Amino acid sequence: MATTTKDLGELREGMVLGADVSSPRGQMLLAAGATLTDRHLRLLAANGVARVEVDTAGDDAAQPTGPALNPAQLEARLETRFAHNDPAHPLIRELKRICRSRNEGGETDGD
Repeated sequence: MATTTKDLGELREGMVLGADVSSPRGQMLLAAGATLTDRHLRLLAANGVARVEVDTAGDDAAQPTGPALNPAQLEARLETRFAHNDPAHPLIRELKRICRSRNEGGETDGD
């Protein structure tokens, strides 16, 4: 995947992350392959993220979705992705809920 680094002010809804994004404190915020929304942009700003890698390949092409993971695979991936976060934190619980919901619809993060 071809990527380029963009400043927060250059990001737009619909751009696709080319790498995982963590806060300056090391908290995982968004996974590579996520399509940015307004909510994501606010999350990045609120957590002090200044720059991210975005996918430049097929900027205008629709991103394919893959097959859903089985529950055990999904939980293992979530544990890895959120290993450095407090699992009881409301934001982390919500992010995991969103991941589970997206998995049921067959969307994956491209890994």
